[in-house]
Amino acid sequence: MKQTIVVFFTLLLCSTEAYFTHLPKVTRASTSLYSTTDQSRRDALRFSICLGTLAIAENTIVKPAFADVTNKVASQSSLRYIKRSIKELEKLELYASQNDYTEMKQGIRGPGISEIRKNAVVLIRGGEDGPEATNLKNSYDEFIKDIEALDGAASLGVRGRKGIDMYPSYRKSVDSLVSFADIAARAVEIPFQGGNDGE
Repeated sequence: MKQTIVVFFTLLLCSTEAYFTHLPKVTRASTSLYSTTDQSRRDALRFSICLGTLAIAENTIVKPAFADVTNKVASQSSLRYIKRSIKELEKLELYASQNDYTEMKQGIRGPGISEIRKNAVVLIRGGEDGPEATNLKNSYDEFIKDIEALDGAASLGVRGRKGIDMYPSYRKSVDSLVSFADIAARAVEIPFQGGNDGE
């Protein structure tokens, strides 16, 4: 974004220079002793345009927030979504125990579970500078492996393969998501900074 703005303002300055190159040059003598200055309308206009452009650019460029604070604040919302997703995933236990492959496949693509990856990435970013960063990443990788195994088992069952038991994969998926949520809750805590009274 910053590069785009810089390129835009550079092109703007170049275009104004090209526009005003045909204007005649005006020379005037300075009132100082032994000095003369050559100043043209083009140079004066270019200088004022540069100052105006830089003033506008300074005020319009969005200054980035501190990433760790932003990610930690966003992580609270993502953590709530993950906890809701655990409840949604637990509702699929009946389908897993009955090996209802079609319902399981639709269930893990439902609105309560479909955005786990996006919210988990926010949580990982929020906790990447803390002591639980590696545990959080490993726990997420374990969950993804387990949910993909569950999806693979459901896909095989939908295609007609006999003897596919989904319950072990389902149980591992729920357990790994619960583990991820517990680690994420510890990893994305916003540290409290006390006042100046020695806290």
